[in-house]
Amino acid sequence: MAFLSKTRSLVMGIGLTIIGIGCMIYGLIMGISARTAPVDLYEVDWNTLKPYQHVEFDLDFIADCYMYYERDGKETSRFYAVPNLYANEDGYVDVNHFMGIAVAQKDFAQYEKLADSSYEWWSDETGSVEFGKDAIHIDGYLRKMSSKDKEYMKKYMTEDWGYSDSEADEMMTKYVIMTNGASGGGILAAGAIVMVMGLGLLVSAVIRIVKGN
Repeated sequence: MAFLSKTRSLVMGIGLTIIGIGCMIYGLIMGISARTAPVDLYEVDWNTLKPYQHVEFDLDFIADCYMYYERDGKETSRFYAVPNLYANEDGYVDVNHFMGIAVAQKDFAQYEKLADSSYEWWSDETGSVEFGKDAIHIDGYLRKMSSKDKEYMKKYMTEDWGYSDSEADEMMTKYVIMTNGASGGGILAAGAIVMVMGLGLLVSAVIRIVKGN
């Protein structure tokens, strides 16, 4: 049992150290990103976007929620589809890209309101509905889509918008807009604490193994 305890301490020490270093690297990247000039997504080509890029703009149009997470039967976060609109050759509004945006539970009502007014404007044939009247100011960053993000976004684009698989793959941007305002400094500090805990366990386990305790 004593050897098993030392082994567990060694494994836990290595694991915590790796996690801590990972968090510190991530926090450093986020800190650098937060200090760079933000990009307005409506003023750049979405094909030129980069991971962890700082973005700030007024979100004036969103589509439906395509994915959500829940705990104890209640939704804790949602992901809405953000279409990039443009005027096509015929002068009609069309979409050339889709991107996801992560929404916390406290903001559900605000995003649902924007989704409703966006649909009202999109389906209006009289030209009397105001565009972007429920716009939401965004100050966040971009993270790469996970395999689950891609799976549900593609399903939404093919089933709800009628795109083919190849069209969905081409139009789906590989990033998700994160709006939780994560602090690079906070993540960096948390990573340092975890790393110190891991190193403490690691050193303790090595000493015990060497001494045979």
